[in-house]
Amino acid sequence: ATYEALPCDAGRFCPEGTSVPLACPAGSYSNATNLTDASECTAASPGHFATTGSTQQTACREGSFAADERSEACELCPEGYFQNVTGAADCVACAP
Repeated sequence: ATYEALPCDAGRFCPEGTSVPLACPAGSYSNATNLTDASECTAASPGHFATTGSTQQTACREGSFAADERSEACELCPEGYFQNVTGAADCVACAP
């Protein structure tokens, strides 16, 4: 029996010697094809997140933030803070 490698689509990588594409890990993404290692997936930027197998990063919504690279989800602003723009890496303290 001959095994044919599956195509290595965007959001996935295909290590040499494997026939099954693996998803880019959460916190990273790729719109390129034929990657061979998870390190080739692009880290999500601060203010953005990427779920497992993403082909692009997604900006955090208003009221949330992602402070670091490679976030797999945005966090809600804590009580007493707000964020009124998308793609934010932090929240702003409310005026007293």
